[in-house]
Amino acid sequence: MGFLDKAKQMAEQAQTKLDEVQRQFNENQPHPPGPGSQAPVEYDAQGRPIRSDQPAVPTPPPGDPVAGRPSPPPPAPAAEPTPDPAAPAAPAPGPRDAGEEDRNHPSYAPPKLTSGDPLAG
Repeated sequence: MGFLDKAKQMAEQAQTKLDEVQRQFNENQPHPPGPGSQAPVEYDAQGRPIRSDQPAVPTPPPGDPVAGRPSPPPPAPAAEPTPDPAAPAAPAPGPRDAGEEDRNHPSYAPPKLTSGDPLAG
């Protein structure tokens, strides 16, 4: 037998052994269910998928988790008090000075120009 024949025979034996070990390995692996036999995915209240091997976690009731009881509903807004006809009326705002600016309603007019010399006082 020649050197090449011997190398070819050893390569075939090695391939046969590799195929056998691969087959044994695959037999020991758990088989996933087929694509048609998979159960539908369920989701919890937060939108996370629920796995079948996880225990179900109940959704906590609304309210204060520290107190352990539901929080009371917020109070209703108070109604506007009706003005007393005998009470004196508040003074109406008078005209404002031209130099006074209202913080809540600023003027959009450009600032007034002074002379062209910035150092002139």
